[in-house]
Amino acid sequence: MSDPMNRPNQAPPPPPPPPPEEPRKTSSPLIWILVLIALIAIGWYFYAQRGAPDTPVEPETPIGESADIGDGTPPPPASEREEPVETTPEPSTGITEPTMRPADPIERVEPTYPPTALRAQEEGTVLLRVQVDAQGNPTEVDVARSSRSRELDRAARDAVRKWKFSPAMENGQAVASTVEVPIDFRMDTQ
Repeated sequence: MSDPMNRPNQAPPPPPPPPPEEPRKTSSPLIWILVLIALIAIGWYFYAQRGAPDTPVEPETPIGESADIGDGTPPPPASEREEPVETTPEPSTGITEPTMRPADPIERVEPTYPPTALRAQEEGTVLLRVQVDAQGNPTEVDVARSSRSRELDRAARDAVRKWKFSPAMENGQAVASTVEVPIDFRMDTQ
């Protein structure tokens, strides 16, 4: 018999296979989320504590009624106390701010709900910019903000053109001015 060690041309036996690798353990995303929430809560707590204003301590006796002034001496009797100095307003320089009262509607004509808008169930608010002359008549009526319905906008403009206003007053004089007037169109009021 031949000795296996004495074979000169034979290759050495292959090395044993490496042991199987264990899967790497990773942390669950849930744990990372919980850690993040805890860190945010702790940061918020310390931020809130740092920014909390110090509450003032109320004196045991009201101010002005204490038994002493603070240095141990009692306050003087009421007859010896100094009266508060009253300040007088500075004299006027003769320039007064102009007093202004805006124009105000005194006679309103209610707009008629356009039948086509009523059938289409259109509602909305039209904001009109109205130029009012010194006699209180609307001279120009423009849509400042539309109701998104041409019919409603037109009905509102037509109605406000028939209004009468008390004119704006400036220093006792009637003057021309501009006012904005909202007109609501609601189906439940029809």
